[in-house]
Amino acid sequence: MTFRWFLIIMTLATVAAWIGWVFVLNTTDPVTTSFTGYLLFYLTLAIAFLGTTALFGTLLRVWIHPDGMPYRQTVRALRQSVIFTGLYICAMLLLSFDFMRWWSAILLVILFSLIELLFSNRRNQSF
Repeated sequence: MTFRWFLIIMTLATVAAWIGWVFVLNTTDPVTTSFTGYLLFYLTLAIAFLGTTALFGTLLRVWIHPDGMPYRQTVRALRQSVIFTGLYICAMLLLSFDFMRWWSAILLVILFSLIELLFSNRRNQSF
């Protein structure tokens, strides 16, 4: 798959995810919905957010480093998008259950920063 086709497919999938999230947002009632409604809300939001941040991250990295390999830039952007999306969804879940405090936000940022550090240093070691 070429880099151009990756961007086209990723853009279409991201737009479909945002359309799905808007559909879930408009058709579910947060007061009367079951677990499935909440699951669909957070799942479609996570996929849409992941696609958006991955696209922007990839395009930004390729624009800043035009001489680099797009494959490496894409892998880094996807990894960071997954971590950032995890942080965002965890923070939203903590907010929805009213567990978000200043110290829990700091712990979340530290945890996801350590995960990023672990993955960014992994290329130097052979497992």
